[in-house]
Amino acid sequence: MTTQKISRIAILASLCIALRFAFFPFANIKPITAIFLVSSLFLPMADAFLIMALTMFGTAIYMGFGIVVLWQILSFAAIMLVWKWVWSGLRLSYWNSVLIPMLLAAVVTFLYGLVISLLSALQFGVNPWVYWLNGLSFDVAHAVSTALFYPIIDGIFRRFIK
Repeated sequence: MTTQKISRIAILASLCIALRFAFFPFANIKPITAIFLVSSLFLPMADAFLIMALTMFGTAIYMGFGIVVLWQILSFAAIMLVWKWVWSGLRLSYWNSVLIPMLLAAVVTFLYGLVISLLSALQFGVNPWVYWLNGLSFDVAHAVSTALFYPIIDGIFRRFIK
């Protein structure tokens, strides 16, 4: 791994950690999901996974470790893989509009909420569907914020990462 690649991963993970803390007062309204999605398109998947995992571990140092960190990593990995699969399956002309990627980013963010809710429900031994529906308002906030942050993050990546 080159120094440039290590530096890029470290800087993006540090940025995600800082943004997660900056948006801490706002439940589930953070730009990190958009950064993870965009990085999975512009960088190799291994690099995008490293950025995501380092972000989760880095914030867990301050916010507390628990099994939920593993659930977050698994859930983000799942949506990043789905996002990459959806992106590669569609023709490029569909992505000329900013609205379609924003809507799809919101949809995969709902998938994140579903996956992490199911894993957490299994951990606590409660009904997974009731657990997911109980947190649906947080999933809506997360999906809307990801959709709104997506074009901003995408524009930054298009400008700086070649």
